[in-house]
Amino acid sequence: MLQTSAKWKRLSVIAIGAVLCGLIAYQVDATVGNRIRYQALKGVVTDTHNRPVAGATVYFIDSTTINTTPITPAAITSGAAEAYDEPLEDIVNNATVAKTLPQAKTNAKGQFGVKKLNKDGTYYAFVLPAATDTNHLPGGSASRIAFVPKAIPHTGLQIMVSWNYPAGATYIGASACYVCHGAGGPADVTSNKKHGHALMFHRPGQDTANQDSADHPGSSWNALASKFVPSTDYKTPVAAGTSSEILYFQEYSASQSNKFVIHENTPGTNVDPTTGNAGDIWFKVYLWQSALTTNANYYVTLVNVINKNDPNSPTTLQVACTMGGYIRQAVLVKVPGLKSLYKFFMYQALPGSASQGTNTGYDRSRKPFVEAAVAGTIADYFTFNSKSPSASTLRVPTAASSDITCAVCHTGGGNTTTFTDATTGETLAHTVPDSNGAFDLGGDGITQDLGVSCEQCHGPGSAHRDQNLKSLPQAPTTKKGSKTVITDTTGEYIVNPGLLGNDRASLICGRCHTPRGILADEVNNFPPVGISRAQYMAKYVNPANKGATASNLWPDGMFERGGHHSFTYQDWLLSKHMRNSRQLVACDDCHDAMGDSPYRYFLKGDPDDPQMGLCSQCHAIDVTQHVPEKTGSVMAGEGMKCINCHMPRTGKGGAGRPGLILGTPTGLSSDANLTYWEGDQSAHIWKPVAHKFDAGVAGVQPGLARPTPYTNSCGTCHDASKLQFQAPQ
Repeated sequence: MLQTSAKWKRLSVIAIGAVLCGLIAYQVDATVGNRIRYQALKGVVTDTHNRPVAGATVYFIDSTTINTTPITPAAITSGAAEAYDEPLEDIVNNATVAKTLPQAKTNAKGQFGVKKLNKDGTYYAFVLPAATDTNHLPGGSASRIAFVPKAIPHTGLQIMVSWNYPAGATYIGASACYVCHGAGGPADVTSNKKHGHALMFHRPGQDTANQDSADHPGSSWNALASKFVPSTDYKTPVAAGTSSEILYFQEYSASQSNKFVIHENTPGTNVDPTTGNAGDIWFKVYLWQSALTTNANYYVTLVNVINKNDPNSPTTLQVACTMGGYIRQAVLVKVPGLKSLYKFFMYQALPGSASQGTNTGYDRSRKPFVEAAVAGTIADYFTFNSKSPSASTLRVPTAASSDITCAVCHTGGGNTTTFTDATTGETLAHTVPDSNGAFDLGGDGITQDLGVSCEQCHGPGSAHRDQNLKSLPQAPTTKKGSKTVITDTTGEYIVNPGLLGNDRASLICGRCHTPRGILADEVNNFPPVGISRAQYMAKYVNPANKGATASNLWPDGMFERGGHHSFTYQDWLLSKHMRNSRQLVACDDCHDAMGDSPYRYFLKGDPDDPQMGLCSQCHAIDVTQHVPEKTGSVMAGEGMKCINCHMPRTGKGGAGRPGLILGTPTGLSSDANLTYWEGDQSAHIWKPVAHKFDAGVAGVQPGLARPTPYTNSCGTCHDASKLQFQAPQ
């Protein structure tokens, strides 16, 4: 049985408990030998406020009949996996198969009864609302955990389903949601303010009313902001004895995705590949803030070093906000005369993060500071003169540099509209006006709701709000005989992901946590909340690019190399967690989407405790025995964690961090022959990466090798050349 927090039960999977304690009345047939014993089962289908759902069909699916044909990246790309990538809906949507399933239809009171179930079998119960019922979504609270009919008590099988939102519903912004769901209220969800989603756009050192970065677990959202030194001008710190924070842009290379190596505070001395001179500095950037106050303005000042006659030097730009935060943060600046915000550089050494850049490393992409992850971004700030480097000049971005594709996921997708500004020619984006937004993304003076907030997972909230207002005491009432009745409209017209099947619920996350380029039109046709994967693939996915490209996979054709965007949704599709006969696991079964967990990535249990942590809530395995059985290596105590083998960090989204080091690093390019790397994006296939002699590792330069447990987690303690299946020592 899952151990869950009270709020999680209340907000998402209320009915998981109900699955195991609902109403049935049964009659047992005589049993002869191995003859199946049958029983009848009754129950009720309601919404979360116990209002009946009439006309729905409840299908009972034998959990052992789930199609577990392995899904591979190739099967996703070809479309072959679409026949079995929705464990329950693919069965119910097959008319020939569906009519053979035990099933029952709900009456006007939401009640149902099925006559014949295997008393000792295991079933998922899947609710399909009536074709005329557009208010409710398929799935239900009994569609994720398989149950045994004979274990259900007499009190009843109550299945809850999620509401849907009507076609005319519009987005209202997080602040409007917090009017009812704010601190001290009966449905307080203010913990969401500290979630990384809510902090997606963050003013340096300053939260908005809809954010709380103070108690953020893991990486610190304000680590980069703390590097901006209080100064009277860009080079004169206020506090005596302090020095300026300076980034040195050196070693220009046109062939690299990061054109410059960015050294922090101390210039590098490597030979510049363009000029041939040691330690050539092209330009430097000062990070500073205007005063020692919480409401200080933050600035970057660019100074041309290689061309001291540059009329544009120095150039000072105000930092509007940072974007991101789990792996790295991008600095977004304001440009005089333009309305959009423009990316400048990124910081990827956040405390507690799996991305730990190092100034002394040989790989320019693994430094703490790197160029923003858009081709040509640094070229928007510095014009390189190939014929005469000393004539290179500073510049600022132009309208042609604006890029709103990031806004689609980072601001929540469906609530984002784009347009071309008639005055500046920039491509801009609008989200929902919000008095507590504090950011003006569209450049029209209206602050907006940025980041991923309530409606990006629950759907547009206008109809939900309007219906709830009707239930207030001052709202109009109706007469029924001698009684005055206030109709309960609370909880209507909003999606509850915890009451969806694991496929629909996880797709809500998967719309963004997937390789970029999957969506056919990621700007103007973002997938709505609550749709099925079949609808998603048919209408919203690029038919020529349905999954990760071969170039983004390691040689095994399974694990991804990572990149700017997360690949966890595709990994989940490949996993046994997604399709099995016990529990159909969704993203929200492991991650607390409401920011209510003290663990990193808002996990619902401690990922570092193999005995009493997250994994042990479902898997009763003694790790100290399991590891020797699988590897032949005896672990000392409980030093091994489930995630060391089952969730290796194979992907690189930021800097990653060094894994197994075979010698003494020097900081030179030859260190690529000494250093294996651990990525900063965890594989969510939950299948151990094969051994060190596989393609992608064997015969591959360490600096380019696929991260595996033998090259990072295990290799830091063990001799990686002898670890695999060695005799216990």
